Amino acid sequence: MEMTIEFEEVFSCKTKKLLEKEVLPSYLMSCRWFAGKAKKVQDVEIIEDVFLDGPPAHILLIRVTYTDGLPEIYLLPVSYATAPASKALLDDYPFAVIANVTTEHSEGILYDATYDDAFRRAILSFIIKRKSAKGLNGHLSAFYERRMKHHGDSYYDIESSQVLKADQSNSSLLYEKKLIMKLFRKLEEGINPDIELLRFIAEKNDKSPIAENIPIFMGSLEYKHNQSSEPIFIANLQSYVQNEGDAWNYTVGNITRFYEDILSSKPNAGEIKVLHKSLLDGNYENIPKILVDLIGIRFLAMVSKLGKTTGDLHLTLALHNDNPDFTPEPFSTLYQRSLYQSMHSMAKRNLELLRKNLKTLPDPVKEESENILNHEKEVLQLFKLMVEMKITASKIRIHGDYHLGQVLWRGNELVIIDFEGEPLRSLSDRRLKRSPLRDLAGMIRSLHYATYSTLLKTAIFTQKDILELTPWADLWYFYMSGIFLSSYLNRVKTMEFIPSGRVEFENLLRVLMLEKAVYELGYELNNRPEWLIIPLKGVAHILWL
Repeated sequence: MEMTIEFEEVFSCKTKKLLEKEVLPSYLMSCRWFAGKAKKVQDVEIIEDVFLDGPPAHILLIRVTYTDGLPEIYLLPVSYATAPASKALLDDYPFAVIANVTTEHSEGILYDATYDDAFRRAILSFIIKRKSAKGLNGHLSAFYERRMKHHGDSYYDIESSQVLKADQSNSSLLYEKKLIMKLFRKLEEGINPDIELLRFIAEKNDKSPIAENIPIFMGSLEYKHNQSSEPIFIANLQSYVQNEGDAWNYTVGNITRFYEDILSSKPNAGEIKVLHKSLLDGNYENIPKILVDLIGIRFLAMVSKLGKTTGDLHLTLALHNDNPDFTPEPFSTLYQRSLYQSMHSMAKRNLELLRKNLKTLPDPVKEESENILNHEKEVLQLFKLMVEMKITASKIRIHGDYHLGQVLWRGNELVIIDFEGEPLRSLSDRRLKRSPLRDLAGMIRSLHYATYSTLLKTAIFTQKDILELTPWADLWYFYMSGIFLSSYLNRVKTMEFIPSGRVEFENLLRVLMLEKAVYELGYELNNRPEWLIIPLKGVAHILWL
């Protein structure tokens, strides 16, 4: 998109409408963090412009209105560059270019400033120095932890930074493997749990068993409209965690080697008898030697550590204190009925979607789908336990989006990251207290995904290999999930947030696992139908089919 204007006038009334009508709608659609791609955009409006100097940049808040659904607000830092900087940006980050701009004196580009090293240094300095800046309708202010003040001088010397590639809903900026700043792209008024939970745990540092297993919260950036009492959190600054990668990739690597060793050594899975269906019945103190040899002691220790660390997290979040946002609460009949209605509606919707798509599915997936549809009654009956049983446990704040990708592997320790919760939920919903078994269900489903995605979606395995490896995949999943769960329960034991009876615990965990698997079923049908077999197998496992 060509624009002829001075950079200082880009966001004046004269050209603001051009940006809103012609430039930003198409640019937003190209951004991986923009969540409105599946919707029809009705209007795009720049509702705030905060100017930062050094280098000149505009922090824009953009409201996107759709033909259906509620409007959304997005963050877009914008700057301007001429040659040779513009050429470097075009070569390295062509997707960051918003528009070509021609002025009386030069030609350049309007671009997403997060891809400018000078801007990244400037916004870090803004937080460390606790600066503030006024916009058209509100102000931007920085918060920096006082206990981190003595580190400030060393952070002023940071010269290099980069944008990490992994994020989808946000942008993460890495500063010399010392600091990491998360820029929240989709914005909402209210407290962000990613900041709230890290600050809460930091305040409990002397009592918290999890303090060494999470990043250190260091600061934040927030915007507040002149007519609102609620802040909009824009950035979260925390310590960078030195690591060897996330637990997902570590797990997939272990499973791949596990499968390859089985194909080369040809052991007999039938020699390992699993006479029970429940994860609570496994003998995890005496794992069959053949599995220990194939999986490896180090990985087994990691899974056990994962259970303990998860327990430490929940113990910390359940600490009694004067903050009502973190005080444990009992389950209520009304809450249980609300959960049941939500689960029942989702199950009916996703199973009907599966039924409608049945004819389009390949034979093996079609057969598994028919099996689940034939057991729809059992799916709904398991969800009905939410209103039939009395849950004696309490609700607490939880991670909320817990899976192997949210855990970093660091030597013999694990570090839990990303406390933001599920990005598609509202901030208020993400801050609700829930059963910590929801985090357990998320992690066990993640172990299941790792097991079967590696087997079914890896080009190195033939159909004959898959048939041979499937019994071993079942064994790997059963034992790893069981070790994780056993280690967790050994850590939390008789805490109030754990259901007091075995039957109650198992029923609640199975219900939450089934909810997760049925949700995944709908997600894969809509987004990755080639992965559908994984949640189908998950539902079958949970129903003990």
